[in-house]
Order: sequence, then structure tokens, then C-alpha cells
Amino acid sequence: MKEASLSIIKDIKKNCFLMIRHHRGINKGYINFPGGKKESEDTDMIACVKRETKEETGLTILNPKFVGYMEFPNMDIKVYAYFSTLFEGTIHANKEEVDVFWQPADQIPYEQMRAADSDFLPKILAGLTVKKRYYYTPNGDIEKIEEII
Repeated sequence: MKEASLSIIKDIKKNCFLMIRHHRGINKGYINFPGGKKESEDTDMIACVKRETKEETGLTILNPKFVGYMEFPNMDIKVYAYFSTLFEGTIHANKEEVDVFWQPADQIPYEQMRAADSDFLPKILAGLTVKKRYYYTPNGDIEKIEEII
């Protein structure tokens, strides 16, 4: 399985999350958080989440904390999620790939996100570490969710 990162960034002072809308790839049209596939130059998943966040948003995250691991067997990918509250820089989108925006924490657009996000994100935001496997049907619905031990 390919490895990827997910970067959940919260601006504590403004009570907002940094989110993206994808313009291409498997998540085209969906809202999510910055992240992407691990590249050969990434020494570990922390390097991956930092690089992907910088590439997609312009921000440098300073305190990424591991908060979850999700497998998507139908998509041949496993995702390592990190939560950050310290960052520097100014946001700017990689316009070919994504739009970048701050979303109020009490207005997360679950209806515009993938189905698995509605399951794992509330748990992560409640301070839990998530370890799950998600199976999607061909039309994008969740067929089955398994806890990973």
C-alpha cells in the first residue's frame, strides 16, 4: 500500500482549521485537509506531512503530533494523520492542485468531504487517536469500517 499524510492544522486564536478543496486526483471536488503521498526524499512520515503541507498551503507546521492511522484497501493507500497548532508562513494555494481556506471549527463541511472523514475526524478532534480501516463501494459509500488493533 502507498503511504500518505494528512495534516490537520488548527489556528487556536481564530478557532479555525486550514482546509483544502482538491482540483485533481482521487479526491477531486472534495474538501479535506492538506496532505499527500510519501515521496522517496521523505525520510519519515513527519517529513512527508511537513513537505505536503508546505507544498499545498505555503505553511510550515512546527508541532505535528500523530493522531491517527487509516487504511483504505480499495484505494491501496494508508494515511497517517497529524494535528498541528503551531505554524508559520502565509497561506497560498498550489492552484493547480487545491484551493486553501480557513474554516471555522464549528462549521466543518462534512457533506463536502469523503465519508470516512465523518467517522474519524470527530474522534481526532475530541483528542482520541484513531486506527481504522475503511472499505468503500465503487460509488464512494462506506461498505465496512474495521478497528485496527
